[in-house]
Amino acid sequence: MRNWLFVLCILVYGGNAMANSADIFTVYVARHAEKVPDQADPQLSEKGRARAKNLALLLQHTDLEQIYATKYRRAQETAEPAAKLFDLSISTYGAAESELLAQALLSERRNSLVVGHSNTVPALVKLLGGNEFELTERDYGDVFMLQFRGEVLVSTRLFVPAHD
Repeated sequence: MRNWLFVLCILVYGGNAMANSADIFTVYVARHAEKVPDQADPQLSEKGRARAKNLALLLQHTDLEQIYATKYRRAQETAEPAAKLFDLSISTYGAAESELLAQALLSERRNSLVVGHSNTVPALVKLLGGNEFELTERDYGDVFMLQFRGEVLVSTRLFVPAHD
């Protein structure tokens, strides 16, 4: 009888733990890395490529499942090292579609990286339930980690350096 009670406790408590762990997901939101100045659709600068590589290294021990970036070259190139590391494709979203993207991320409940711009990242983080903040044209390297545990949100601001 004690053995059955033990097995029942494991199934009840273990099942709840598994259900709860399935309900945990994290969204990482970052602005694209440094770009080459004065171009219509600029590529990343050398410093920006180093920062993009370091972003992938920051995420290397996560269980990243999907990556989004705007269509712009600088955003795509920022997401590229993480996409290669995790063997994922980059889904493109419209820079003006933050609300739709936030709804999709919250309903999909998957570990995700989103790369945007100084004028889109703050809005997306706020739509996901994070704190309000501003990014200027000079702000690079901030990564906003939004972890969802059921309906509870933990929001953390991380920084990715641009050197090896």
